[in-house]
Amino acid sequence: MLEKLPNARDIQGAKRWVEERGEFVQVAYQEEMRHLALFEIRKGYFRGNHYHEKKEEIFYIFHGRIRALFKDIDSLAGKEEILLEKGDKIRLKPRCGHIFHGLADTLVVEYSPQDFDPSDSYPINLL
Repeated sequence: MLEKLPNARDIQGAKRWVEERGEFVQVAYQEEMRHLALFEIRKGYFRGNHYHEKKEEIFYIFHGRIRALFKDIDSLAGKEEILLEKGDKIRLKPRCGHIFHGLADTLVVEYSPQDFDPSDSYPINLL
């Protein structure tokens, strides 16, 4: 599920706005969070190329631009491609293969309602 965070200060929920002091982003609102990470994808590189059996993941693009490829492991459908950029937030359910290609230097916030478990990461070839 792709969502653009609204550029608004005076609403409840996830949002973002820019003011003289700089940008403020409320990435999550009233969501359970047991894992939080920040990572960079440099232009020309990729991250991911795996899926999780149990972990749901939410990604917020703080700045930059990536080409994201997704594959539902339980479906016969092909890959889905989405361009993600600053202000985009996407939620991936378990068993959704994913890879992120940096089209520009990109900073991503990742969080999950589940604990991080390295044994719950399964390689998939989305290249």
